[in-house]
Amino acid sequence: MWEKTQETQYPPILPGTEEMKAALTPPVTPREKQRPNYILRVQVFLCLLATAVVLILDYASPELYRRCSEAFYKALESGVELNGQEQLLKFTSEVVNRLQGEVMEVLAELEGDTEEEGGLPELTGAGGQLAAFWPFVPEGNSTKAYQPPFALKLPLESFYITSDYGWRKHPVTGKSDFHTGVDLAAAEGTPVRPAAGGVVQKSEYSASYGNNVVILHSDGVTTRYCHMQYVFVRQGETVDENAVLGTVGQTGMVTGPHLHFELLHNDVRYDPAQALGLS
Repeated sequence: MWEKTQETQYPPILPGTEEMKAALTPPVTPREKQRPNYILRVQVFLCLLATAVVLILDYASPELYRRCSEAFYKALESGVELNGQEQLLKFTSEVVNRLQGEVMEVLAELEGDTEEEGGLPELTGAGGQLAAFWPFVPEGNSTKAYQPPFALKLPLESFYITSDYGWRKHPVTGKSDFHTGVDLAAAEGTPVRPAAGGVVQKSEYSASYGNNVVILHSDGVTTRYCHMQYVFVRQGETVDENAVLGTVGQTGMVTGPHLHFELLHNDVRYDPAQALGLS
């Protein structure tokens, strides 16, 4: 009576067949729909940049933070309509350039004030006043360790480390600072000896380093000993490892008696901890 409707029969899809792969493969999105969202990327970049600037400048330099904030708000109030990607990228470039100009101007003013006050020609690490912002390394310094081709001995018999090489908060100024050596605290009057034999290149006093001595070794290596109470050697004098350069003191910009020790190779400062066996 009733005729059974004939159903269309399809071959089964077996695992590993081409039909199975085709069935599980998602449809390809048109190429024009896969374009990256440049506007979103720029907005995320601006947010991250603004956050970094606020955190660094507010901590390191309130004056620089204030100047950069004014430049940023002026850029926002410029009335530029950001209707397209090119306009947004152009606006971002202008804001960054304006902020960079404000940073350079303030740093130049700070450097000029330092020179007018009579001078701290050295870098921040031994008591200077030119701020160093992480992760930027001041010129003439390296974050790497350097091992001279000869062994270095500790310049003090007993001490404890109060400040390592690298970024820190300056104990005197309270500002962000790149420490250019390692501070070895010891009792005032403790003898200071050369880390290796060499020739006294400098024996002088400065407002930052205090009484300090620079020893020239072989292969372009020099070591510097700062904040000494007294200095017993003169420029041009040859010294060995048993000589006494001076005594631990607290001359220059310091908070207490200690020896600030620096290691240089071809006029570039390096972390001396490894060479002295401190790490």
